[in-house]
Amino acid sequence: MTTDEWREKLAALPSKEIHRLLKNEPDVTAKISTGFRPGAETLKNPIVLKRLAEALPNNPKLAEALEGLEPTPAPLAPRSADLSLPLPQRPEGTQVAASGAGGRVGSDEKLHMKLKELRAALKDKDTQLAQQAVRLAQLEKEHAATLAERDSERLAREAVAAKLERERRRKAPDPVPVAPSRSAPPLTVARALGAPQGEQAGWVPEALTRLLLRGHDVTVLALSHELLTDETLPVAARAGIQGVYAFTLESLGAPEAPEQCRAATDAFLSAGQLLEAGEALRRSLTKNTPSAAERALLQRLLALAERRGELETLGQWVASQRNTHPSAFACLGKALESAGKKYAGLLPTASKAKLAPDAMVALPTSAKSVASVTARQLVTAVDAGDGARITKARAGIAALRTGNPSLAEALLEAIGALSAPALITLTALRLRPVIVDASNVARHIADPLAALVAKKQTASLAQLLQLREFLLSHGFFPVLCIADANLRHLVSEKALYVSLVERHIIRETLPGTSADELLLTEAHAHNAPLITNDRLADWGKQAEGIERLGFTVHKNGICLLPS
Repeated sequence: MTTDEWREKLAALPSKEIHRLLKNEPDVTAKISTGFRPGAETLKNPIVLKRLAEALPNNPKLAEALEGLEPTPAPLAPRSADLSLPLPQRPEGTQVAASGAGGRVGSDEKLHMKLKELRAALKDKDTQLAQQAVRLAQLEKEHAATLAERDSERLAREAVAAKLERERRRKAPDPVPVAPSRSAPPLTVARALGAPQGEQAGWVPEALTRLLLRGHDVTVLALSHELLTDETLPVAARAGIQGVYAFTLESLGAPEAPEQCRAATDAFLSAGQLLEAGEALRRSLTKNTPSAAERALLQRLLALAERRGELETLGQWVASQRNTHPSAFACLGKALESAGKKYAGLLPTASKAKLAPDAMVALPTSAKSVASVTARQLVTAVDAGDGARITKARAGIAALRTGNPSLAEALLEAIGALSAPALITLTALRLRPVIVDASNVARHIADPLAALVAKKQTASLAQLLQLREFLLSHGFFPVLCIADANLRHLVSEKALYVSLVERHIIRETLPGTSADELLLTEAHAHNAPLITNDRLADWGKQAEGIERLGFTVHKNGICLLPS
């Protein structure tokens, strides 16, 4: 069916039935109800019907369900009109028969009304069942996440308990032996938790990493410190735990982080993990000139790569640091230059020709939307939050970096020159969507005294753009900034605000409507956290299952506050 045919058919279908089917398609609902309050009455709007008709060719399952619906029947002529006509005069002998016919007519009307009530009750039950199914799916997802976190914490606690038990036994006085016997070997972490002896205990770093991603920094530091004192740890497990410990210290800005990164490099080299050792060494390069210890670690890294025949792989890793970590790349280049002419080929030379922002580059991908792109187009896609295109572009850039590293680096340089956050979005290991209450961020006043002095309520676009750049720089994408319609009247930078709306960086609700419901709808649709200082408790049951992140804006930057 064409789009026009779908529009005619949708206009004839009951809006409540369409709304019931759309509850099973949250992505379609979020797309067609942008700027409107989701509901059955909204589906009568011609704009919403047009959006739904355009989205149906890409959703065959929903289209098939809609084709099975029956159109709304035409209203029947009221029977009371027929009964209001004057009855013909009948003889006295036929009065009983006329009365009997009127009784049948009244009985039919009652049955018809009862049938309509039953149908309405049945539709309400179907709607309630659909809502309960969505809620059940959300609860199951939350339950699975809670179980995973509980298992990680339990395993970490058991590992620490086993360590403390061994320390207690070691410090306790030895019993007097009754007969000569061979003492049993000390338990390893793996055996203490029921794993077979000799197992590499690879789950320990994974469990610590899972705790770290959930924000348990202090717990991870304490557990890692306790585990690293165990001399019986397998080499691979020790390297992984040391790497997590160093990364946690670096993320917290601890002064001992570089030293621990060097210790992690040594542990990864002992375990024979080449690229992991390179990443740990790169994190330790915090100064312009490498230290003697860092040069020695680099020599060991080069020797390991040469023995394993992976010098080319190491060279590709070195080249990838040019755009992602330029300061560390410069320091690494100085260390490679001092390593000798033998390894001079690993240091990539600067590109002779640079790509212009609008120069077309062919990406090795089957996706037509990114088969030929420019640096400016990719930056625009990041600004607009075009998740589908950015996902395909990331895969294409990764393939290009393998097949043609020089062209890939030139493209990344052109993107970085236009927007550093866009470069991080296209090269980060993983991305996570986030929803931003743009009005709440723009109206945020960091200084309470300034709020008392201000005579009128103002809004700052600089705060909103600062938070957006912070989120993009930390692996959040897409960043959907949704604002109330009255925000444009509170900002002083009118032209900049209009430009942000036209570039789809800010999504504005319709005049006279609140952005709260759209924020909740998008957060549910993308399964993403919502950044706002408003309390979700004020939004009722609609906010159940949404992760809220508060924020503060200060002179040194942005700080997110988990709820």
